[in-house]
Amino acid sequence: MSDFDASSAKEKRTRRPIQERSLERMTRVIEAAERMLEELGPEKTSIPALAEVSGVPRASIYPFFPDKYALFAHIAQIHMRHLSEAIANSGAARTRTLHTWVRTVLDTCVEYYNAHPAAGVLLLNGSFSDADRAAHAGKNTSIGQQLRDAAVGFGELTTLPVSPDVATIAVEIGFACLKFGYAQEGHIDNAVRNEAFRAVMAYLDHWREAREPR
Repeated sequence: MSDFDASSAKEKRTRRPIQERSLERMTRVIEAAERMLEELGPEKTSIPALAEVSGVPRASIYPFFPDKYALFAHIAQIHMRHLSEAIANSGAARTRTLHTWVRTVLDTCVEYYNAHPAAGVLLLNGSFSDADRAAHAGKNTSIGQQLRDAAVGFGELTTLPVSPDVATIAVEIGFACLKFGYAQEGHIDNAVRNEAFRAVMAYLDHWREAREPR
């Protein structure tokens, strides 16, 4: 092996621990941020405080998250992905009516938010940047498309308007109810869950009636 090859091999051996250490540190920072978001809220969560709580130096945090809002956006993206996975694994696809599909998806969202308080803080309390708002809109559009596909699959509401996107508006109505409940109580109770379901179905039933021949 040449000196160059030996040097390259040594570099490869030394890089991996650095990457692993960075990953482990960022995991600690994210876990600490979630605890602080739950206990103190976003206003009192700061990079200096996170450095103290997590034991990760500020100088090691800033290259990844230049400010707390970049960190919040990262955590919000994680929760949006996990929420989408929870919906995909909820059994909604195996339901037989739009009624049970909507109920299953709403139940899954409520259970996820109640089990992950930081998700409630970031996704239900409001976003912090244009990128966050775009991500939220994309999430709701995706769920709206799933609702539209389910309705067609069930043979119900097969001609929901796409302009405006009625399916996504239905999703927005449901999340608006959940946001109201979270803002009032800090969690989503069964009463709000039921009102969210009722509101979504009332809106969809309006389109059902509008499409039925008179």
